[in-house]
Amino acid sequence: MEDNQVAEIIYQISTEDVQNEANRIIGRELTDEEMHYAIKGIEAGISCVMDITMKTAIEEAVDKFASP
Repeated sequence: MEDNQVAEIIYQISTEDVQNEANRIIGRELTDEEMHYAIKGIEAGISCVMDITMKTAIEEAVDKFASP
């Protein structure tokens, strides 16, 4: 990527997304304290799988377009 290009966001989760899921799962929105705790859990969960997911996605992309 060139220095003057803006990095594209690939995936994001908003607090609205979390509240929508809370409504679907428990029938209400989370309190501020619950939201804070949920965000920490989401961050921890994503960080655990992010390295593996990115490594696999990169390897599969390279394999798909590799010369035979």
